[in-house]
Amino acid sequence: MADALKPPLQSTVRPSDREPSQDDLEKLRAWHEERLQRKLRGEYESQQLHLAELVNDTLDCPLRIASVKVHGATHTSKAFLDWLIRPRLSSSQSDHATDAQPTLHSVLQTTRAISHSLSATDLFRTVSARIERSPEGTPGDVDLNFTVTERGRFFVKTATEIGNCEGTASITARLTNILGRADTLTFNSSVGTKTKRAFDASFSLPVSPSLTTTAFLSLVGADRELGAQGGSGREERVAIKAGLRHGGDGLEDGVHELTVEALWRSIGNLAPEAGLGIRQSAGPALKAALAHRWTIDTLNDHIMPSKGALMRIANELGITKRIVPSPFPGYAASSLWSTSNIGNNGDMGEGSTAFWKVEAEAKRGWALTSGSALSLCARSGLLRVLAGNSDTLHWSDRFQLGGPLSVRGFSADGMGPREGTTSLGGTIYYALGLSLLSNVPTRPTWPIKLHSWVNVGRLQDHGQDVRSTVRTLLTRPSLSAGLGLVYRVDPIRVEANVAFPLVAARGEGLRRGIQVGIGLEML
Repeated sequence: MADALKPPLQSTVRPSDREPSQDDLEKLRAWHEERLQRKLRGEYESQQLHLAELVNDTLDCPLRIASVKVHGATHTSKAFLDWLIRPRLSSSQSDHATDAQPTLHSVLQTTRAISHSLSATDLFRTVSARIERSPEGTPGDVDLNFTVTERGRFFVKTATEIGNCEGTASITARLTNILGRADTLTFNSSVGTKTKRAFDASFSLPVSPSLTTTAFLSLVGADRELGAQGGSGREERVAIKAGLRHGGDGLEDGVHELTVEALWRSIGNLAPEAGLGIRQSAGPALKAALAHRWTIDTLNDHIMPSKGALMRIANELGITKRIVPSPFPGYAASSLWSTSNIGNNGDMGEGSTAFWKVEAEAKRGWALTSGSALSLCARSGLLRVLAGNSDTLHWSDRFQLGGPLSVRGFSADGMGPREGTTSLGGTIYYALGLSLLSNVPTRPTWPIKLHSWVNVGRLQDHGQDVRSTVRTLLTRPSLSAGLGLVYRVDPIRVEANVAFPLVAARGEGLRRGIQVGIGLEML
């Protein structure tokens, strides 16, 4: 038959196939590869549809989970995995308590729930599951076999930050899964121009199988300069905190955090012109506090939000007493407190002060046009003395306001009551910020955004007459406006603004012209 075929032969090319000319070998090879890929995709999709039909037709097939095994979790405690997985099995059994027996549908749901739980621990890079016939069980028994790949347990990072006339260098080390229970030990140490040194060592681990509740214990310390607003002094502080954190992404009730804290702090090295208000807080002091913070956050972007909202409320009950000597032998009383008129024994007198402190913050974002967003932020706070003399309230417990992270156009902590150049802080405040962010024309992908804003706020002490206090707050605000640029380095926000203070109370520290700020949250 082949011998009967003689050229020229009729072409078998069909126009619908769009087969290229036989003379162009490269196009012909690419065409054949694309045709093969289309065929493979079609076979794969056909197999997927066939598998889906097969599973749907057998969802009511009786199956029972005989065992669950996790392979590859070499550094994770078996007791922790059992504690994590058992509630998912119990939930599956309770859902089918009234049925004759569980089915393939319930097995698939349990497999998915366990996979999500293993992934939520953030211990594993990959999680894969297999449903296999149980070799030791009765007919209808299956084993769930999970194969995981653990993440690295050690992490070290160094960083430098510059902003608002301050530079810092830090190192962070993190160790995970030390006890095999998804626990984390983190240590951070930093040095800087204003915060001379700081450290933070914390340990946390989940305390509920749902992984929504975490217990933590931390030890923090800092030595920072207070600047001209703080009498040109320095403050040391060492605190130990313990608490519970409940909630996370996707929970409608937000995140709750309950914390108990024991804090040692000392203000000293004050300048001769420092005000009496901060001198009354100089020397060592001890503070014990119980705090609760509730946060719900649905913002789609914290730097340039176009939808969603944020709400945060923090309450604190605290008691202070200035009797504890310095735990830092390197800071002798003669050097640290030489200009604070404090005796070498560090005794600041008798008496304690108990107070209640509440702060609230709300933020909302709107999309205006393509590439521009409007955001409104409001903050307020109230501090009430419950026992003791309000004049002995510690300077660090009072509210401070002003600066590039709060009310722009004013110096850091430059608003509110003052004594000379020293800020006395206040017991009641509010701050409002309206910001408009937009893309640079013809450069929508640039991380630099155009920024225009208006800030309003006031800080003062509240009096016995509530009506008079509220009237003063609302009728005598400080006001500023400005233009600038925002550079986003997620999650950090860097601002460079030209600020124009428009209304200010007598003595408040103004910051006209260029003002630079860097932080995670700004007004």
